[in-house]
Amino acid sequence: MRRGWAAAIAITAGMILPTAAFCQENAAKEDTYEGEAMCRLRRGVFPHPVYRPEPEYDNQARKKKIQGTVFLSTVITKEGRTADIKVVKTLTPGLDQQAIKAVSRWRFEPVTQDGQPCPMRVQVEVSFHLY
Repeated sequence: MRRGWAAAIAITAGMILPTAAFCQENAAKEDTYEGEAMCRLRRGVFPHPVYRPEPEYDNQARKKKIQGTVFLSTVITKEGRTADIKVVKTLTPGLDQQAIKAVSRWRFEPVTQDGQPCPMRVQVEVSFHLY
């Protein structure tokens, strides 16, 4: 994709929060990920992004001048990678896929519990804006 376009993409990833904080009933269902115990929720404790490449804007959405935010739920593994990415709030199918593609490349400093890294499900926002 050409970088010289007048459109730019802004990503709001500052809103990375444990998903269970939004839905307590899911917290009990998601105590493990691939056999690993999930981190217990603690106030203000969540994975910090260390590598966050921006998504590409979908051409169809760009032509229609669609802007907005895709909300995704993802597990941050104990290695700091994203896994089990799900769309929580959609924007368009094309932008949803671009958000998933970008978040799948993100890397995080994992959360630790009792000195050991452990997986945690979080919700992230990926915002698309034309400037």
